[in-house]
Amino acid sequence: MKIVLRGMGSNRLSRELEKTGATELVGGMHNDLFFDSFWPNPYLAEFLRKAARRGSFNLNPCMEFSPAEIEQASFLRLRPRKAVEDSNADYERMRSDIDALPWIGNDPKRRFRLPERISLSNIRLKPNQAAVVGQWTAEYVVPGVFRRVFENAQLSGIEFRPICNTRTGAQFDDYFHLFSDHTLGFRELDVASPELRSPRPEEQGFDIMGCCCYDTSTLEKALDFNRTGECSVSFEFPDWIVSSSVREVFEEHTLKGWAFEPVLEPGTPPYEGYNELWSSLRQLLAECKKHTVRGRFFGAA
Repeated sequence: MKIVLRGMGSNRLSRELEKTGATELVGGMHNDLFFDSFWPNPYLAEFLRKAARRGSFNLNPCMEFSPAEIEQASFLRLRPRKAVEDSNADYERMRSDIDALPWIGNDPKRRFRLPERISLSNIRLKPNQAAVVGQWTAEYVVPGVFRRVFENAQLSGIEFRPICNTRTGAQFDDYFHLFSDHTLGFRELDVASPELRSPRPEEQGFDIMGCCCYDTSTLEKALDFNRTGECSVSFEFPDWIVSSSVREVFEEHTLKGWAFEPVLEPGTPPYEGYNELWSSLRQLLAECKKHTVRGRFFGAA
């Protein structure tokens, strides 16, 4: 496993670093604004130390795993590869429906809303392709083949709900809203889960810079399809945790639209390696002081 990082900076800082040859450590700058690198990487460490003497970069991280690491995971987090565009009318209708829903949970930093229906004006997907709705939800549209495949495989924890056509009021033929109300307990807050502080209550919570991590007792109660027991997406919605059986059926039938990221369990070797990985990055950023991760200082404990 490794952390893939995109660093965004100013044109001025990029040009200054290019003059010193420092940008060669990260393969050069793109459009004088950003670089792409990964951690662990001694060249990235040297570059960030040199850059911190002149300015700062904001780093956007994501996890990358080998196929073997994904195959060995018993549970995985769903990651979308495709989005269905929602119109203003679609957004307003879904937003109105969601605002009428009760919050689930009493902790203001972890409570969430679980959307019960979605509305769209148009759906264009390949017959074997799933897609997330818009850029702000974790709700999936799936073609009928998903329903047939998953029901035949007797995968647990899901429903296939109709999708309303915002323009006509009718239901889409052979497209469904993938729904589950089976929620897990709280995830483990690890070194890559900094608290989000905001004066707006709906924007409070804990980030997921790394992986979703759960203790063994929580995963023992999991079904094939589960929602996280807390807000994980857009400060309001739960994410998806699925079993390895879902991944296997998905790949066996050549379905598209999802990537899979391992869920880690504290006390296991993969988790210990993950914790060391993020702890070493945090230590580097504490040393450099100026750089931020997603706009927040991340070096200090």
